[in-house]
Amino acid sequence: MPPLEQVIRATARRLGFAHCGFARIEPSPHAAFVRQWLADGNAAGMAYIERGLAKRLDPCVVMPAARSVISVGYRYLPPPLPPVDWQRELRGRIAAYAFGTDYHLIIEAKLRELAAALLDLRPGAMARHYVDTGPVLEREWAAAGGVGWFGKNTNILHTEDGSYFFLGELLTDLDLEPDAPVPDHCGTCTRCLDLCPTAALKPGYGLDARLCISYLTIEHRGAIPLALRSQLGNWIFGCDVCQEVCPWNEKLVRRRGAPDADALLPFLPDLLSLTADAFQRRFRGSAIRRAKRDGLVRNVAVALGNSGNPAAVAPLASALHSDPSPVVRGHAAWALGAIGGRAAAAALDVGRRIEADASVCAEIEAALGG
Repeated sequence: MPPLEQVIRATARRLGFAHCGFARIEPSPHAAFVRQWLADGNAAGMAYIERGLAKRLDPCVVMPAARSVISVGYRYLPPPLPPVDWQRELRGRIAAYAFGTDYHLIIEAKLRELAAALLDLRPGAMARHYVDTGPVLEREWAAAGGVGWFGKNTNILHTEDGSYFFLGELLTDLDLEPDAPVPDHCGTCTRCLDLCPTAALKPGYGLDARLCISYLTIEHRGAIPLALRSQLGNWIFGCDVCQEVCPWNEKLVRRRGAPDADALLPFLPDLLSLTADAFQRRFRGSAIRRAKRDGLVRNVAVALGNSGNPAAVAPLASALHSDPSPVVRGHAAWALGAIGGRAAAAALDVGRRIEADASVCAEIEAALGG
């Protein structure tokens, strides 16, 4: 019979995983880096990272019998973007990974199958799976297991698949032969750092979530910092800039399939008017639900403001005057101020007379130049 590691890899490939690597569980060599990253406030509002830090740094806290981590990579190809003048057509932008069914659902099902196959091979063994939801340093284990190297854009990179693949893990009590780490191939390239719209990426493989468009449009709750709104462009869920500019992803862009404008470049006024029920219906089974209704519509208002298009004034005025969320109303006010003009000023004046929420009133006054 072939070695167990070979059988596991073959099973992983059969399940659709492009990559599979093994690492032996040991104390994290990056513990000091992670602690300093947190101490410097780089996690922004993601307090759950620090709450689960002991588990992240040592998987044995979660699973005392754990001996190895099986890391897998599930490939995805971002659909090509058709030539669109987003400001004229009022189109938003969604990160490619959110295209289609929520990857958590797909990969979790496949990891369950891989775990079941592992237990068939070694009855009595233990296996616990994770897909971006548990206290696991996914990229650290993927790098340790030779799946790829830790890139300057803070993604795991592979010479064939760039960074366009999801990660998943199985913790197991089996002693598996570890794979050798992959050498760093970023070299002197700094495209991702240089072209990040908000300078969220830092030298030394750091990322400041307080500046990251993906964090701001997905994880962040409440108002987006005023100074960053104009830098979001038309991103309404996530951001792909640091992947799109990476040389290791260039050939993948050329291999992409048919464009899907409505999925990745949705019409912003339609999203601005979404009710809570309509949001749930439209994004059922999608990763976009992570932003929640108010968060997504808040982002839409910002993108409309960044368009500078007077055609956005009417839908923004409607949101300012009637949206149930103060956060959405406040960002609609900002957007109207960013577009400017008589119609926008008139809508803001009406809002000033009917608005009761203090935070929204402050946004209105600022938008009016008060």
